[in-house]
Amino acid sequence: MTPPGKADLIPRIQNKYLTTWGFSSTTFTGDCVSRACSWTVTVEQNAKGNWGCLQTGYLFGVGVAGEVLNSKDVVGLAPATHGLVCTEGSIVFMHAGKQDVLASLGSLPISITVAVKFEQPDVTIFTYKLASVAEGKHISLVGRRVMKSPDLCKAVYPVFTVSQRVKVLFPTYV
Repeated sequence: MTPPGKADLIPRIQNKYLTTWGFSSTTFTGDCVSRACSWTVTVEQNAKGNWGCLQTGYLFGVGVAGEVLNSKDVVGLAPATHGLVCTEGSIVFMHAGKQDVLASLGSLPISITVAVKFEQPDVTIFTYKLASVAEGKHISLVGRRVMKSPDLCKAVYPVFTVSQRVKVLFPTYV
């Protein structure tokens, strides 16, 4: 994601440890980012007994938005959002409800690292890395999207949607 010797130019924003569970679907919006940065979240099974089948429904979304979302907007479905979404047992890249299937999700936990970089006034580079070592299987997925979006030219906010069936951990950075 970063050329050799350039890692110190991409700041990581320190945040306190946060664990959250969704109610139906709950969306959280982070502070606006104005320069290249990255963040990592871990998605785990909800231990409260609300765990359902991975193959049904919307489980979580991690991405960016061009505006502050309210708690009931959903990453990937809201028009101003772009992100990695787990729905119907698949990890997809989604924007305004349009999806591109990337992989199937076998089980949780999964760690997701997302980075944004601003290339031109109207281009945002969205890179991601997913890693999971669940049930003895190692799954890794790395990719990038070049997003030309007028919404992201004005502002970029980290956004997270979590369903009641999973919990999202913000262990180090957001």
